[in-house]
Parts: sequence; structure tokens; C-alpha cells
Amino acid sequence: MNDFMEMHWGYSIWEKSASELLPELGQDFLDAIFHISGLKALALASCFSQDGDVLSQWRAYSNDGNGYVLGFRAKDLLRLPIKGLKVEYNEKKQIKEIKAMIKALHEVEESEDEKFGEDFINACIEIANDLTSYKNPAFSEEKEVRLVHLVNFIKSNNSLKIVDPGGIAFGKDFAAQEIKFLMSQNAPKTYLDIDFSNGEKNFPIKEVIIGPKNTVLSSAISVYLETLNIKNVEIKRSKASYR
Repeated sequence: MNDFMEMHWGYSIWEKSASELLPELGQDFLDAIFHISGLKALALASCFSQDGDVLSQWRAYSNDGNGYVLGFRAKDLLRLPIKGLKVEYNEKKQIKEIKAMIKALHEVEESEDEKFGEDFINACIEIANDLTSYKNPAFSEEKEVRLVHLVNFIKSNNSLKIVDPGGIAFGKDFAAQEIKFLMSQNAPKTYLDIDFSNGEKNFPIKEVIIGPKNTVLSSAISVYLETLNIKNVEIKRSKASYR
């Protein structure tokens, strides 16, 4: 991701929210949320934009305007084993949302006979999940949407390992996927390959936007996609005047 503060930003919002709630809710309750949310699950995100033709995006992500933008049908992507999150860039709103979630969890927990039980753990994981939708306001032009899939940490010898719990996709059980890694900036980064075609029964790509520096013929892209059985994709050209 292009923001080196990516996950740190979400936890900075957590810290600010928790600090404001500390006198009301107490250290033990807030510590329980923090430790559970950080040790039980890892969020893997696929990142999209609501705007397919932004010059800064072309320059940063698409070979300086020589590439392509793929537009997807959101309703198809949301049938995958993911949670869709619209990124929030307003820091005051971020803090307000997290405080509301923490206070609601505290109210429920106060009425429970079993403290810090399974429902509490699941709620903590959801809070950690939602923290991935908070980003530095400087990136607001990206209008980002994230599809987040949670994988689990489990004990393994003297350490932890990552396992995929699977989920529901296209209305059916979705088997656990192989955990994969790639090396990035000298560290292993976790990822999954998730098939978004429902076994090649449908393809969620609805449009392709050709970059402002890309001289390819629109007909060439249309023929290419139809030959791959990716049907009825609208081909557009960027409106950005960039050469």
C-alpha cells in the first residue's frame, strides 16, 4: 500500500478514542479489546476506488497513464467471503465511530454473565476489522473502498501461524484457501488468491478505461476480452488531458 502509516493510522485512532473513554470505561476493559483484536485475526484487504478516472491515480498506479483501469460490478464482488468497507478520511468521524462501537460493546458486556466470552471476542475482531477502513485525510482523493477478508492467528509451537477460516461465497460455503506470502521491503506479506469468477460462471468486470497515455485501439481490448469469454465489457478512454 502507498501509505506507510496504513495500519498504524487505524490504531492511532483507536488510541485517541480509548484515551477519551478511559475515565468512563476503565483500563482493564479497553486493554481486553486491544489485546484480543490484535492477537486473534489479521485483515487482508483488496483496495478499489469509486472514481476510475483520476489523474493522480493514473500517474501513481498505472505506469504513468499508460495502463488501464478495470471497473467491477460491486454486487458481484460483495458475494465473495469479504466485508466491504468504504474508507473514512475524516479523523473526527473516525474517532466518533470507534467510540460509539466501544461504548456499545461495553453496554452489552455489562449485561453478560460470562465476561470476555466468545461474543465479546468476535466484537473485538470486528472493531479491528473496521479500523482498516480509516486512512490519513491526505489520501481522500483516492475515494477508496476496501474488501476485507479476515484470517486467524492460532498457536503453533512457541509462536503463531496464520490459517484461513474460509467463509461464504455466492451463497455457498467457501473452502479455506492456502495462505501465501510475497516478499516486500524485506518482509513477508500475507495474501490469498480468491476466485471472483465463481468458477468461471460469471466475471464481475463491467468496464475498462484506457489510460491517457495509452495508444491501444479500443477494439483491440474489446476483442481480447470477448475472446477470453469476458463478455459485454464497456471500453472507455480516460478524459484526463495528460501526455
